[in-house]
Amino acid sequence: MSQLVKLTLKKPGSIISMRLVLAALLFSAYCITQHAHAEGTGRIVKWKDEKGITHYGDSIPPQYADRDNALMNKQGITIQHNKPNAPHQNKDEELAKLEQEKKDRALLGTFTNADEIDLTRDRNLEPELLALKNLQQDRAIAQKKVDKSKAAADAFSKSKKPVPPSVSAEHKANKDGLAKIDQHISERQQAADNIRQRFGDDKKRYLILRGQSPSNPAGEPNK
Repeated sequence: MSQLVKLTLKKPGSIISMRLVLAALLFSAYCITQHAHAEGTGRIVKWKDEKGITHYGDSIPPQYADRDNALMNKQGITIQHNKPNAPHQNKDEELAKLEQEKKDRALLGTFTNADEIDLTRDRNLEPELLALKNLQQDRAIAQKKVDKSKAAADAFSKSKKPVPPSVSAEHKANKDGLAKIDQHISERQQAADNIRQRFGDDKKRYLILRGQSPSNPAGEPNK
């Protein structure tokens, strides 16, 4: 090092050059220290920071976990090159995991046994089933109106007389009313099916969390 300093001092701008030399020596010493520490732990990992500077150590700091890194042996030979998964994919998976954990906590905190899930399902189904019952009654009435207006229109057709506009309009209105009722029935039926599906899934998940078999809800916990 003394010879390097003497040569440097003989050149113009020796003060600046000396600073550069000292900076280089300090950086080299840092790298050697990090490398020696990593060797002492039996694990050497190499990675680069956001400035492109290479680092060595026995583990990667969390802020650099999404960067390429390499595992080296004690001779400094790379034995494994790691390419982490895409950050967005990891983030989506982590969010999905956190959301599932949140649902699981809510499920276990809301119900003390599987039977309570069935009771809650039935309470949620009750308004939909009542609405379906009323709609079916309305449909029966609407169907009779359609049949009556159709019979009136057919009577004119059979007698080879033109169907009066009022009769045609009434028949169309009755059919439109019936179609709307059918649409409402379909919507209510879908809502009821969704409730059954949702609580069915919740019950299966609850039993799994409790260590019970979904096929045997009333059974003892699996051993």
